[in-house]
Amino acid sequence: MMKLIALVIFLTTAHCIYSQSYVDSGIQHFAKEEYEEAMVDFNNAIDIQDMLTESSKAKIYYYRGMIWLKRAEDSKGNYAEENPVHQAHEDLIKATELDNSWEPHVKDAFVKLNRFLLDEAENYLKLEKKADGIDERTSLLDKRIQYLERAKELEVSSMIDLYLGQTNKQAGDIIFDNTTNVTVMQRAKAYYEAALIHYEIARYDDPFSKDIIEALLTISKRLGDVDRIAEYEKLLELAGG
Repeated sequence: MMKLIALVIFLTTAHCIYSQSYVDSGIQHFAKEEYEEAMVDFNNAIDIQDMLTESSKAKIYYYRGMIWLKRAEDSKGNYAEENPVHQAHEDLIKATELDNSWEPHVKDAFVKLNRFLLDEAENYLKLEKKADGIDERTSLLDKRIQYLERAKELEVSSMIDLYLGQTNKQAGDIIFDNTTNVTVMQRAKAYYEAALIHYEIARYDDPFSKDIIEALLTISKRLGDVDRIAEYEKLLELAGG
């Protein structure tokens, strides 16, 4: 019986040391900017992480999240399979859930990730200006919206809601101004309704912003929403419009 207990202890200790060796190796590769090798080590560590401490597990997810962020920056939105932005976000969140001492580091990483998301969103806005046709233009704006929504998950900001309002309105306008097809116009309606939500959130910080109220009024007129039209006309008057 004692031999069996000793064997279990030995195997458990060996398993723990084996798992930790992947963590240590991954961190060493990361420090040398050998990101692919580090990713392999961290993935291997996750596969056999049962015996690791919460602190060691947190290290895995933090460093792997940083590698995903590096991949996102390098790929500039051209993702073959996994979306590194989503993966980075999930791993960094997981790190703080396992060990909240990583929160300051993750917060700094989120600032970097958020900046990347907003830069990519801006790039899609520039691409839309050069595109032709409803489908191509709205498809590019959809990608901008996706980046902005991801950025909003990282940072509560009325400015991001303003960008989302503007982009959804722009997509709605593209459809509204270029087709009378009833089915396609439903897409415009969906964009406009999303725009209303985000513009209203953006208006919390500046209730009498003339630009926002004018945008809300224009959307309401295009949707034929009589009650909203009356509401925003009154607000526009108060805002000095």
